[in-house]
Order: sequence, then C-alpha cells, then structure tokens
Amino acid sequence: MAFGPEDVKFGRRGLLVGGGALALSALVAAPASAAEMPPNPLEKPGWILDRHDEFNGSLDQDLWIPKYLESRTTVERATARYGFRNNALVLRIDDDQPTYYSDNPMKVSSIQTGQRTNLHKDNAFDHSIPTDMKYTPHYGYFEIRAKSSAKSGIHTAFWLTGRQDTWEQRGEVDIMEHAGIHGKSRFNYNLFRWSDPNLSTDTRSVGVGFDMTTEMHIYALEWTPTQLKLYIDNVLTNTINQSLKYPAVFYLGIYERADWTGPLDPNDPRPKEFVVDYFRAYKPAGTAADPQSGQTYRLRNVSTGQYLDSGNGSAVALESGSIYDDQLWTLTERQTGYWTIDNVREGRGYLDSDPDGKVIWSTERIGDDTLWAITPVSGGFRIDNKQSGRGYLYGSGTSVGWNAGATDANTVWTLERR
Repeated sequence: MAFGPEDVKFGRRGLLVGGGALALSALVAAPASAAEMPPNPLEKPGWILDRHDEFNGSLDQDLWIPKYLESRTTVERATARYGFRNNALVLRIDDDQPTYYSDNPMKVSSIQTGQRTNLHKDNAFDHSIPTDMKYTPHYGYFEIRAKSSAKSGIHTAFWLTGRQDTWEQRGEVDIMEHAGIHGKSRFNYNLFRWSDPNLSTDTRSVGVGFDMTTEMHIYALEWTPTQLKLYIDNVLTNTINQSLKYPAVFYLGIYERADWTGPLDPNDPRPKEFVVDYFRAYKPAGTAADPQSGQTYRLRNVSTGQYLDSGNGSAVALESGSIYDDQLWTLTERQTGYWTIDNVREGRGYLDSDPDGKVIWSTERIGDDTLWAITPVSGGFRIDNKQSGRGYLYGSGTSVGWNAGATDANTVWTLERR
C-alpha cells in the first residue's frame, strides 16, 4: 500500500494519515468481493482521456484542492482528512477532526477541482480566497470507481457545481450521493437549479443490486448540451433531459451529520471512509483537437511536471501550478502550421527564442523566432521554433530554453485548456 509523503506519520493511536488517526487494523486490505465491478481500461472507445487521477499513493495537486468550500470557514475546518490504501484514495471522518463550522456538528472531508470565494450557494462567509480553477470542464464523460461506508448520519458524494463565473452559473448535479439512511443499495441522483433560471430541480432515488458499502462499483455521468446521463457499472440507468450550459467544478466527499442524513449511530466507530479507486474525465472523440487558435492553455512540461511561467524583464521559467495569469498562454495560428504563444498577463508578450539558447517573452514583433510548430507526440506535444537552427522548447529544473538535439520528455508539453 502507498501513502503520500505529506500524509504519513506515527502517533499514539496508530498510523496518522492526512492529518488524522487511523488504526493499523483498518489498513489491512479486505478481500475483494466477487460481485465487485473491476476497473475499466483507461482508454474509452469514442472518447479522449482529458484528465485523470489513479490515486496511486498521492493526490494530483494540479487537479485537486483538498479543502471544502474554504471561504465559508477556517482553513483547518475546511481541510480534508485523507490517505491512500491499495492504490485508492481514502477520504475519512476522524474522531479528532474539527467540525466544519464552530457552531454546527457537521464534519466533512472533500477534495474539489476548483475554488473561489462564495462558491456554491450563499452559505456562511469566513474569509476571501483566490480563485483557483484547476479543472472545470464543459461537457464530457466522468467516472469514478468507489466504495461508500455511509450509515445513518453519513453520506458520500461524487458531484459537481457550476464554476460560478456569473451568479446564475450555480446548478448542481449529484452524480452519486449515498446517504446511509437510504440503505446500502440506494443513492440520490439529483439536479438542483439554485439560481440558474434555465434549470428546474429534478431529484431521483436510484436502486442498485449490490451493497455500496462493501463493494467497489463504477459511477459515471455523461454530460451533453441537452442531457445528464447516469451510468452504473457502464450501463445507462437514468437520464435527466436538462443540462448545465457552463463549466463545472467536481467534488469527491464524505460528510457526517449534514442535517438531513439522520442521527449518528454511536455504535458505529470512526473513521468513516469514502474509498475512490480513480477519477477519470473524457471529452468526445469528435471534439476539435488541440491546439485550437485563440484558445488559452497552461503548458506543462512532462518531464518536470511544472508549468511555463512568465516573469518580469522578459524572463520565462518553470514553476509549480499558479492561480495567476502569468501561466496562461493564448495560441494563435499565424501561418499554416506555425503559432504564436502569447502570455495573457498584461504587458507581456510572445514566447521568443534567443540566439544563445534561451527562451524569453517579447513584445517587439512577430517573426520566425516567435513562431512555433506544435506537433502531437506520445504524451503531449513538441513545440519547435521556426527560426533556422533553433529547436524544441525544452524544460529542465526551473529553466526553459530551446534544444536542437533532444527529443526526450523534457521536450514534451501538455496543453491544459483554461
């Protein structure tokens, strides 16, 4: 079994994972049920893999924020308790975990793909936070393989909300919301309109022929411009003939005493757990292929895992994920097969190759040294400067340059749409 290095230490009560106590006996893997649904292959016919996290011992920090709607409460109360077991994410509710609010008994451990002040309804406000939208897709196919431990007073959920660029963009879809009061084989599949005038609320109870608390199964949403389709173990089981028309934030969470899930059973010991084997997101195979002219991206170096970042004085470097626009680049096809890569930050300009092997940004002109061919390769794209004798955009450590001889992973970049 694997744990992220930030999550593991030993304490008097046993192994501490993700900031809370977990008894060593709880880490012994139970045998898989014969009725469990095996994992799907990573590739899905008819779809293009967009983002995924297999939860193999760590959390993808460029995909997930491990705090639940942070602006409503303190950082400590919003922070998720989590660890990893058998290459799966384990979200937990612990005995020593603080409640989400100081005056309310609810506890929560949740991760989400985006964050902003006052995201999702108008609940309590504690402090302002930066807007950080790591992954907010608009349509696609989204699936998890998971097991819930929900009993009375507990629920687990795989859900999404609008990213709320406007006040109307607040629709909510509960793809799988399992509340223990509804039994071990039934969950909620809901659409809530909230302030979206183009939606109507639609709540449904979905029964399944298995025990959600002991078996791993696959729950998925196909989100189209007109429909929300629920799949269980790859079978279409329910369709809502409405759809959110804007990008959305995704959540995985476990909740205790969320005021509608019944009393807590005092004989049911903690930790409560929501075990998620993987999260996968796909876009239709027929969608326009990247790069797209006029589209804004973050450029991540495959070898280092860091992002192309503009700095002061024409500097370009590799940095970890940022919420600011210095890592946002707009691609424009200026000549057939050649693109400018223009930084979104006001006052900064085009990605430019220098004669001495450096890469900078420049506002002076568009010429061969600011034009780049972007070619698909295994794992991403190579970005090749048009200027004669210069080569591929190359990342090493925190530095960025061009390299005419290398074709390794340091010259491979992913384009993450913003």
